[in-house]
Amino acid sequence: MADCAIKSYSKLWDKKRKFGYGDFILFVYCNCLSNTNKEKYIVKWKQFPYVSLFDNEEKIAAAGTAFQPGQIIVSPEGILRKRDDFAESYDELWTTELKNFKTPYIVTADADFEILNPDFYFHLMDEIESNPFFIAASTNYDETRLVFDTYSNRNILLHERSHTWFCIYKREAFDKSNVSHFYYEENNDGMIHAYDSAALFQSRLREKGFGFYTLPKSYCNSFIHYGAGSKNKSLTEKNFKFYRAASILTECGLLHRKSSRYLYKLNQIVKTICVKTIGKYLSKYKVERNKYIWD
Repeated sequence: MADCAIKSYSKLWDKKRKFGYGDFILFVYCNCLSNTNKEKYIVKWKQFPYVSLFDNEEKIAAAGTAFQPGQIIVSPEGILRKRDDFAESYDELWTTELKNFKTPYIVTADADFEILNPDFYFHLMDEIESNPFFIAASTNYDETRLVFDTYSNRNILLHERSHTWFCIYKREAFDKSNVSHFYYEENNDGMIHAYDSAALFQSRLREKGFGFYTLPKSYCNSFIHYGAGSKNKSLTEKNFKFYRAASILTECGLLHRKSSRYLYKLNQIVKTICVKTIGKYLSKYKVERNKYIWD
């Protein structure tokens, strides 16, 4: 997934000059990769002109910590949770690393977020650059809602969040909000109020009057977020190509760009057919993403 995601930014690189935007850097944080994966992918990723690589091997060695699932992580706000991977967690990285960048804009982009058409990016940049009210812009947004959390098997009030799988922040956001990007929760009269990763950071910005722009749904077929890809145990190099094609067809259809009414209807037909024919194949992988289960 990460290989496809990193490669997909070439579409943005190729079009950026046409739109008059300056260079961008795709900062790839190599998070506890195996030596096999390093040998296979790092040399390939270095060849992309927009990629900057950081291997956290020395950082982990200096800390003297071998990460294991089940280890207790404590956020700066004092919330305890268990580590769910053999690597640094994403909220750890966002808290320690993002504030160090000095670029005018800083983007969180998941390793399982693939660009199919970069038109959505230019739209987000136009909105955030032209409107001083917006301090961030994201591809997706969830309002505050009561949900059943499959990871903890509890009912929680999950507070609003502009999703982090592709979220653009103005640099000043990291000066205006001083809380961490860690998951946060508190018990109010028996109800768990939960803030998913980065939601508390964003809420402090909203409280100070800053706005968050959300991408219109007409761009939803221009990218795919596979979702919790690191939790899939059944995906391999042998079946990933088919899985990727099936996922794109069922989630995005055939035409990957801003949708007119005609394109929308055509894509809906394609997606409906694919859901009926290959939906069961995909469902077994989606089930794996709903639980933290590790060997």
